[in-house]
Formats: sequence, structure tokens, C-alpha cells
Amino acid sequence: MKHTRLFVALAVLCLLVGCAYAAAKLMPAVVDENKCISCGACVEKCPVGAISLDDKGIAVVDKDKCTACGKCAKSCPVEAVTIDGASVAASAGQARSG
Repeated sequence: MKHTRLFVALAVLCLLVGCAYAAAKLMPAVVDENKCISCGACVEKCPVGAISLDDKGIAVVDKDKCTACGKCAKSCPVEAVTIDGASVAASAGQARSG
């Protein structure tokens, strides 16, 4: 009984981490091929190496590696990279103005 709070805290932490991981896997980054200008900014900013440029120079996301952190979307100068279909820069602007 001494460790009940510890076990409860660990269980809650595991649930939160698991939910965050599951959400990231449900909403990986998406690249609009029509907007991508092949600058490679997203490739450089991705902390897990989930983005690469294909043979045409278009950014491609490895959905298994993507953690949906949004760093790629924030770095894209033309907002070609989005998370769950909404650009991170646009979402941040709406949050500030709302």
C-alpha cells in the first residue's frame, strides 16, 4: 500500500505517453507536392530523420518514423508541410489571435 500512489502515477504517465505516441502516429506530417520547392529545410529540421527528398526533389515523409512534432512544418517557407492537414504556422497564428 505504501507504493500505491507511485503505481498510480506511473500508470497515468504511461497512459499519457501512449496517447501522445498514438496521436502522433495518427497525424504524421503531410507534404503537398504541388507546393514543395525542394529546399530541404524540412529534411534538416526533422529530429528523427523522417523526411527525405525523392528523385524529383519532393519531400517525402516516412510515416513510421514521424512523431508529428511539427518542426518540419514550421521550417517550410511555403507551408507545403502540414500536420493533420493544417499548417503549424497557421495554427499558431490562430491560437495567438483567438
